[in-house]
Amino acid sequence: MNFIKSHLKKSYSVCRCSQYKTVGAFLVCFIIIALFLKLNVMTPGMYTGNKPWSPAPKCKNSEQDLNRMVQLTHKVQDILKNMGIDCWLMYGSLWGPLRGIEGPLPWDNDVDLAINGDGIFSQMTFRQFKAMFTVPGLTVESRLWQSSLIVISEGGAWPSLDLFVFYNYGGTMKRPGFESWLLPINYKLYHTFPAHLVEQPLPKVKFGSFNISVPRDGIEIMKHLYPYNWWKVVRPVGCNN
Repeated sequence: MNFIKSHLKKSYSVCRCSQYKTVGAFLVCFIIIALFLKLNVMTPGMYTGNKPWSPAPKCKNSEQDLNRMVQLTHKVQDILKNMGIDCWLMYGSLWGPLRGIEGPLPWDNDVDLAINGDGIFSQMTFRQFKAMFTVPGLTVESRLWQSSLIVISEGGAWPSLDLFVFYNYGGTMKRPGFESWLLPINYKLYHTFPAHLVEQPLPKVKFGSFNISVPRDGIEIMKHLYPYNWWKVVRPVGCNN
């Protein structure tokens, strides 16, 4: 009788332990799925407060800082042009020209450009590409493996320029890299657009002291990059005026 009671008690303990493990595993899976979905649908941009690890953006940069951003952009465009690579304004850097500002938005902290990686860029090694920037004193950091991004600056100091490399996948421009595999929904929602919007030759706008290319059809590309708030003026958190 005691043997039976002891056996039943052990079986009950094992059952309880198994139940706890099942519930624990379910909770872990639920947290992972919830985090995955949150990261995938999160609107990009440090202005929205979705990048708490980034320094808080200024509500308004000085004219000197904005000019430095424009000058860096001009240098990069000229180097790309000498290589035969066409670039265009991309992401948040498009908002200024689209809103009638001949340059970056007052709170921009960097400049976003993009190129088509299927052209001359694909025929060069990254070392050859990088050398064209380092000779005039610019610093080039490759994040191509991560998010098809190249970060360019003057000696690693602020400001920096994000150069995104897009490729044509059956009529849709996309950025490869492990982030696109890790966050496929996010990249589908915010980092793809129809290839015809960047068919050369592209229209040009004034950006500070020079002209630079922008995608075709004005605001159309923003409907793909910012599908849920392309019609809004989204200011940095805490900068409502």
